[in-house]
Parts: sequence; structure tokens; C-alpha cells
Amino acid sequence: GQSGTEWQLGVLVRFDGEIDRALLERAIRHVMQEAEPARAAIFEVDGQVYQKAIDYPDFEVAFHDVSESRHPVQEARAIASSIQRTPMPADGPLFKFALFQTWADEFYLFGCFHHIVIDGTGITLLAHRIATVYAAIASDAPVPPAFFGSLHDLVRCELEYEASTDYLEDEAY
Repeated sequence: GQSGTEWQLGVLVRFDGEIDRALLERAIRHVMQEAEPARAAIFEVDGQVYQKAIDYPDFEVAFHDVSESRHPVQEARAIASSIQRTPMPADGPLFKFALFQTWADEFYLFGCFHHIVIDGTGITLLAHRIATVYAAIASDAPVPPAFFGSLHDLVRCELEYEASTDYLEDEAY
């Protein structure tokens, strides 16, 4: 059906210190490749709704240098809000990233996702994972193992839950 932007969630994270944009973009792409459920696209065939993980190797990490603005943090927040209010197509990608430079040594990373592929807790896990991967790449350390499951695993777990008595109890509650 129709889905408005009220279902799009965003997180704006401040980085104190200089950022290597190329390394950060590499970390974001690495994590999004790991986080298969966040790359789901939703589509319909003959009245049946499906979801499929799609690879988006060249998705944009928009960059906005607002450091010359009179109020750079407010400007970054306003642009992030505008991004979050821009509809995403159901057939994907259902995520967007933007990096804002507010001062020479202060940056904000914005991630926006449709709620159908992630929730508030998931965004926090994704943001933490991006920071972890960025730190590993920047220090030439090994990237710690991923902890995200596949889209298939997520759907299987959801179907098992929906078939359980826990689901019926939760629904009744």
C-alpha cells in the first residue's frame, strides 16, 4: 500500500575530530553489505508481496559542508530533516546516508531508513557497527566479525514467532 515518510527513521551522530570521508564511506558500504535485512526491497508480483535483499554497491553518501553557515549544526539538522521527509521508493533502496561537516573538526553522520527494514534499536546497532568498522579500517586493524543475520534468517525467525503461542499471547495483550 501507500507509505508516507512518517515511517522513515533517522539517526544523526556527531563525530568530534577530523573524518577521512573515503574511509567512512568504505565503512558504511562494508556494514550495509553485512546488514542484508537493511538492504531489503519490497515488491509485488501477481498480488503477492515479496522482499529481497538487493546489493547497492554505489549508493550515495551525500556530503554537505555547512561549516561556513552562521549556525552549522542547525543547518545540518534542517537538511537531515529534509532528507527524512523525502519519500523512498518501496523497491529500494530504503536507506540514505549524508555526512555534514559543521566545523573543521566536527562532523555529523545522518542515516535514514524506512521502518519496514529497520527499527530504532537496529539503527543504533548499525551506527555502532559503522563506527567499529571505521575505527578498524583507520587503524589498519582487522574488522571484527559481523553480527547481522541474513534476510532469510530474519523472515524465518518472524514466521516461527507468528506460529508460536507467544505471538498469540502478545497479540491478545
